[in-house]
Amino acid sequence: MPMAADVDTIERTSIVAYTLLNELHEVLALPKAPDDVTLGILMGLSMFLDDKVGPMRAKRLMSEAPTIVLKTDAHVTAEQMERIAPVLRAFGEHLKDLRVKAERQLDGRVA
Repeated sequence: MPMAADVDTIERTSIVAYTLLNELHEVLALPKAPDDVTLGILMGLSMFLDDKVGPMRAKRLMSEAPTIVLKTDAHVTAEQMERIAPVLRAFGEHLKDLRVKAERQLDGRVA
């Protein structure tokens, strides 16, 4: 059974990760290929988890995963997201700027 401090860390991390992924999806999503961004996030998340967890710990973590429930019944509330959103939105705006610059370079309109 996880201790309260562990659950709080898990919950905070879950909220930040969820909000970050929402911001990233909004920044990267292309109207003509929205699933490509989702698949890219899944692939990146899989690579991250493989690097951080690896095969030895994956079994243990996945066996515990069903018992991990956010205090808000596994949903991140708008209030929770708003607490960290300003920082993540600033990060998202920076990514948008990078995307616009890259698109201009691809179009031959180097800024």
